[in-house]
Amino acid sequence: MKRIFTAALVAATATLLTVPLAAWASDDDGVTEKEVMAAEGVPPTVPHDIEKTRDKHCLECHEKGKYGAPETPHPERKYCVQCHGQGEIKVDLDKIKKQYKNKKK
Repeated sequence: MKRIFTAALVAATATLLTVPLAAWASDDDGVTEKEVMAAEGVPPTVPHDIEKTRDKHCLECHEKGKYGAPETPHPERKYCVQCHGQGEIKVDLDKIKKQYKNKKK
């Protein structure tokens, strides 16, 4: 009886030690930042400098898609940076405005 108990204890201990090691050795590094941002309900980040537009209202461009800006699906919400944070800066607002002004000429 003592041998059966000891064998069961050794087997249980080995199993408990193997599970964390298997999880640690997994190739999956967890959820990436891109996956988190793409999650349903997470507002996208702003790809241009927010500080340059802080004095101006976001809806000047985003309400009707001025300068090629994506139109907001909820223009009734006025304080955009309450939900949308600064992301990686990929868009130069001054350059975009110059391009659109040059097209009009």
